[in-house]
Amino acid sequence: MPSTRRRFLVQTSSLGGLALLAGCAGWNADTPMVPTLEIAIENATEDAHVFHVAVETGDGLGQWASREIPPETREVVEREPDAKYDSVVIHGIVDDQTTRGEILDIDGTDRTEICPRMVFRYNTESGPAILQSSDIRC
Repeated sequence: MPSTRRRFLVQTSSLGGLALLAGCAGWNADTPMVPTLEIAIENATEDAHVFHVAVETGDGLGQWASREIPPETREVVEREPDAKYDSVVIHGIVDDQTTRGEILDIDGTDRTEICPRMVFRYNTESGPAILQSSDIRC
């Protein structure tokens, strides 16, 4: 049975729609690996504070790391998510104040590995915040 133009257009538009859905739903999409997550804990106050930080992935919340950071000091903590995830969220607590930050654009890159650098910063005027550095190259 010969194909008609209408049948060809319907088949082509169906395949195109499926391709668009595949991109939106993440089918066949490569999620980049986050081999090491560097979190700089920064105490921008005049007093020492105990910082608590944990990484949450699709597998759940990881172990909390606690560090007492002297005044006006920065210390780096490395965590290893060890797999591919659609999202990575950093949770932080200092002086009973909580904050969280998600690694941005984890799916919006064509790289197979990204190494984001996060900053968990605390000062008494604005409270705790988790920021992401713009440099995500390994």
